[in-house]
Amino acid sequence: MTTKQRLEIETRLANYNIPVQILQMVADRCECRLDASVSGRDLPKKPKLSILLTRLNDKAVMLLEQIFLDCHDSFSNFRFAVFLSSMYSPLLHKFVMDEKIAGESGLEYSFDVGIYGRSTEKLVAIGMQNNDKTQQAADSKSLRKFLSAVKDLRAMHASMRGAYYSSSYGYHDDNPWRLARKMHTYGSDNEKAEIRFFDYRDKIYSEIKSP
Repeated sequence: MTTKQRLEIETRLANYNIPVQILQMVADRCECRLDASVSGRDLPKKPKLSILLTRLNDKAVMLLEQIFLDCHDSFSNFRFAVFLSSMYSPLLHKFVMDEKIAGESGLEYSFDVGIYGRSTEKLVAIGMQNNDKTQQAADSKSLRKFLSAVKDLRAMHASMRGAYYSSSYGYHDDNPWRLARKMHTYGSDNEKAEIRFFDYRDKIYSEIKSP
C-alpha cells in the first residue's frame, strides 16, 4: 500500500464514528500498539479519529477498510458494535465481540456483541445477527433462538436493557414482530428491556418498526 493509498483510506474512514475501543480491537488483531493518549492543548478531549488512524500500522488500516468501506460479511460484528455504540456511549459501556453469556436456565448463548456497564461490569445489552452462511433471510428458527435467549437472559440479568437483532439478507416473514408478539407478553417485566430489529442494506441500518 502506497502512502497516497493509505491517506485516501484514512480520509474515508475519518468520516465514521468509530469508538477507540473498537479501534483497539482491530489494532490488537493486527499486532499493532495503539496509543490513544492526548497531550497539550487537546487535554481533556478524546483524540480525534483522524489522528488515531495515523498511529495504526498498514495491516490495521487495511482491516478497517475491509470492515467499514468494503463491508465484508466476516467482519459484520464490528459494524454492528459501532452502530450500537450510537445508543450506548463507549465512555460508559464496554463492548465485547463474539460473547458467550449464560441465562437463568444454565444454557450458554453466543452473541455477536455483548455490552457491559463500565462501572458495574454488568450486562446491559446484546446484539445478534443473521449469520446464515448461505445468505438466506432470517427465518423463524433463527428468530426463535434469539427471542428465547433474550427471555432467558432477562431472567438472569436484571441490568439488561436492550436486545438487538440485525439481518443483511432480510426476513423470511418480512415482519419479525409477528413472531416476537407470539413468544413474548409485553408486561411490566419485559418493559425493562427493549427488543429491536434492523435490516442492514447499502451500508445502512434501518429499523423494522413494530406495526
